[in-house]
Amino acid sequence: MAIYDVLAARTAQAKYCKETGAPHFAPESGKCWSCGKNIYSAIEHGQKDWNTRGIIGKFTTGITVEKAGSRLVTGCPHCNRSYCDY
Repeated sequence: MAIYDVLAARTAQAKYCKETGAPHFAPESGKCWSCGKNIYSAIEHGQKDWNTRGIIGKFTTGITVEKAGSRLVTGCPHCNRSYCDY
């Protein structure tokens, strides 16, 4: 089960970067400077059928605690803005 916890994920990403020597690209607060949403929060979206424009399913964007602690965050999962370009 995916666990979304802003504080725990922020801490996990900082720890991952420190332990691996990777650059910390993610915003320290977790708030994306492009869309304003928190990258560590779960946001549910409706999946559209582009022919009928109807909703055919749902999906969630956001970075879980597990992902934040095991991978380098390089962009926003909500708006797909890269944090590596600047």
